[in-house]
Amino acid sequence: MKMHATNIAFLLTICVSTLIQPGAAAFTYLAGYEPLTDVEEHSEIDLDANAIMATGTAGLQTTATGGVVNTPYGDGLGETCGATCLVGATCVAGDPATGKGCDFGEVDTVAATPFPCTGDFSSGASNKPGAVGHADNEAAVLPCIGPSLTYTANVLAYDIWKGGKNSATRSLAGFSYGAKTKSSGNGVSTDVDYKDNKHIAIMNAYWKNKGLNEYTWGYDMIKAAFDGTTIGDLNFATVGRDFRQEAIQKGMLYLNLYPYVIWEMQDQINDCNAGSKTANDDNSVHAWDEAVAFWAGSTVGTENPTSSDGSLLYALAEKRAGNFKTYDETVGSSVVAAEILKLFTSGKTYARACTPATSGNPSNDMVKLDEHMDKIATHMLTPFVQGVMRYLYKTKDEASAKEAGELWAFATVMLPFIDHVNPTAAEMLYQRAWKLDFSTNTYEEIKSAVEGTYGGLGAGAGVGLVNCEAVGDLYDVELLVSKGTCYSSGDDSIAKWLIAVIFFLVLTFVILIGAVVFLAVKKQNIQKSYDQVLISKGGNMRPVSV
Repeated sequence: MKMHATNIAFLLTICVSTLIQPGAAAFTYLAGYEPLTDVEEHSEIDLDANAIMATGTAGLQTTATGGVVNTPYGDGLGETCGATCLVGATCVAGDPATGKGCDFGEVDTVAATPFPCTGDFSSGASNKPGAVGHADNEAAVLPCIGPSLTYTANVLAYDIWKGGKNSATRSLAGFSYGAKTKSSGNGVSTDVDYKDNKHIAIMNAYWKNKGLNEYTWGYDMIKAAFDGTTIGDLNFATVGRDFRQEAIQKGMLYLNLYPYVIWEMQDQINDCNAGSKTANDDNSVHAWDEAVAFWAGSTVGTENPTSSDGSLLYALAEKRAGNFKTYDETVGSSVVAAEILKLFTSGKTYARACTPATSGNPSNDMVKLDEHMDKIATHMLTPFVQGVMRYLYKTKDEASAKEAGELWAFATVMLPFIDHVNPTAAEMLYQRAWKLDFSTNTYEEIKSAVEGTYGGLGAGAGVGLVNCEAVGDLYDVELLVSKGTCYSSGDDSIAKWLIAVIFFLVLTFVILIGAVVFLAVKKQNIQKSYDQVLISKGGNMRPVSV
């Protein structure tokens, strides 16, 4: 079997890394990446995602005040609700104004109150923070985001998103809450705070322009989906439960988790520039390892290709590759996942070197690591773009609440980057995904406009990595349904006509050049013959040009 040069280089990188790190501790590989530090707890954030997405068990929950709240979906988002909650429909049961009529998570105003950071949880519903009717919630002013107390039975999806369940180090909500002040805390000029990271700053600027909180937009969006409330131009009370389910289960990964993966890479760069880590020490790569853990998850296999794709961003790359036929046959996984893994592995070498900045100037190692961060963050956009294209196609004729919700999730993570390249293209997609306008612009118009931004997506050294070849063409199993990526979809007769015209013009030009050359040669031959005749007949007669 032939191996690409890039794959050979990848294997050599692993071998060299092994040789220069003889004392490396053995930790579980993540989709082919070898962490040098213990990030098992971090990787288990995917167990929270799985619990949130799972269909729960019906049951009743007794509140602190003695009331009974029906929680038909247990710890998961549950089944879809059918025709009564299609996109554009106002739920007919319960309170349509707040969206509770869809029975989505059954969170009331008390449950929606942020968790207290301290308090006695020995009494109240199920002894857990955030429980419906828990008295301590009513007095809470600031949310307590992150690892929570031990849960008992019947945990709501909202609780898990907000406070965490399986990972003792993080919660999905916590990734995006507090974004305004998130920092490495080194107190040096080389530190780049969360909000100022070049990729995250693009997202912040866009959503600020749309009237959302500049820093906590990701947290606010998912909370609005849980609560059934309005955020920006979208009212989650009237989009249907199916839409909200997709917004939550995809949005929590794309809008909460993705930016945090970028932040962990930035945190690694910050710590090394500040000199707060020991050079050439395994422990120095912890933040870099965390980035991989949050990208891959704990349920992903140890090798690439894996025995299990897991449920986080690595899994998304593999799933979309199946839709767009963008697999690397020499590796057996998606092209983009293979590229990201190569960059994570080679970046680990620079992270371990961890050379501090000199007089405020980053070392060459950190310049290289910054370039790796840019490329990884931009490569991760490819599956999001594929998601946009897939659900633009699926909603082009008729939009179900489920598919409209999926389009919303993919479009929402991509809109800032598209807007950074072409605001007109972004607005076309925004009108469809957020304002649910399926008539002003056609599928073909939006598709073409978005494709036109590919070359400028991302930031820094990553710009240019998203392209037509990386995205590919959309298939329904083996049936090609979106012909000619980066051209008009469907009937490509216009493209064929243009090719034919170009071919005709080129052929005509070649014929004309040939005719000119032929006539020039013929004239030269006639001149020579005429000269010979004059010389043979006139002796000293001089040839005359004709």
